[in-house]
Amino acid sequence: MTRLLTVFLALGLVACTTVPPAPQRTPEELSQLWQHHRKVVLQWHAWSLEGRIAVNTENDGWSGELQWSQSPTGFQIHFSAPFGQGAFQLVSNSLGVEMRTSDGKHFQASDAESLLQQHLGWQLPLDAFRYWVTGLPAPGTDAQLKFNADGQLAELDQEQWHVSYPAYMNVGTLMMPRKIFLKNPMLGVRLVIDHWTQESHG
Repeated sequence: MTRLLTVFLALGLVACTTVPPAPQRTPEELSQLWQHHRKVVLQWHAWSLEGRIAVNTENDGWSGELQWSQSPTGFQIHFSAPFGQGAFQLVSNSLGVEMRTSDGKHFQASDAESLLQQHLGWQLPLDAFRYWVTGLPAPGTDAQLKFNADGQLAELDQEQWHVSYPAYMNVGTLMMPRKIFLKNPMLGVRLVIDHWTQESHG
């Protein structure tokens, strides 16, 4: 009887024990953590990612796999839809951006947004997206930032787009975005990144 009472008392003590909440970081501490992330990412010489993307407009939807390689001189972005529904590649060069389709057609424009609008019916601001996808605002325009408890970018409002970051993943010593959701009044984009590769200066 005494042993049972001791067990019950012990269980009661365990049940009443609560884990103290983790101390909340100050806005200054959150900013310092994000500034470290920003500093390191901006030193990347080149990066690439592989993932899955879904694009939804008011009247249509598109989903598939995405491969993106970014360097200081340009990008190569490959979209492929499942079940042979089509694929296309965007490649930047000295003349602008070229779209290459799976049926062998080539189209040229001064920017990627124009090509996407002309041939797919929707626009994605790739010049800004190249920064957003790494967890940074695009330079040159104002942005509103919100951070999570770990000092990572949680939400971003810039260029009439709302960008949210529901999940991150380990990439070397950094936490890089794993899920990125973009939305404006005309378009919604969901990107899930399966793999990051980065190359630093030097």
